[in-house]
Amino acid sequence: MGLANLLIGGVFVAIIRTRPTLKKIANEREANLLTERAKEMDGMRRAIAKLEAERASDRHRINNLSQCLDALLLMIEMDPSKAAAAAAKIKAMRATQMEAEAVEKATIHAAEITTAKEPTA
Repeated sequence: MGLANLLIGGVFVAIIRTRPTLKKIANEREANLLTERAKEMDGMRRAIAKLEAERASDRHRINNLSQCLDALLLMIEMDPSKAAAAAAKIKAMRATQMEAEAVEKATIHAAEITTAKEPTA
């Protein structure tokens, strides 16, 4: 019985002595997990911002195409004999729009590169 009490007492002492160390390890692990989650959330926020910018650019492009198609149809309905001239005007309009779209895409890409180079906290 005395040996059993001694073993039980030794186990309790060991548990009590290692408790602060185990608590420190648990706290460090939790801090590391929080840091990792913060980095993941930052990456997700950047990805969402990029996708929203691309979506806005795509929506703008679709609106431009719709506008050109509507203008072409209206010009042809007004005077079918001038369809070739109308097509030339629409091609010029599309060329201008495509230049603006290229600038818009380059801006999105440059913003993506800039944010990728920024250090995260």
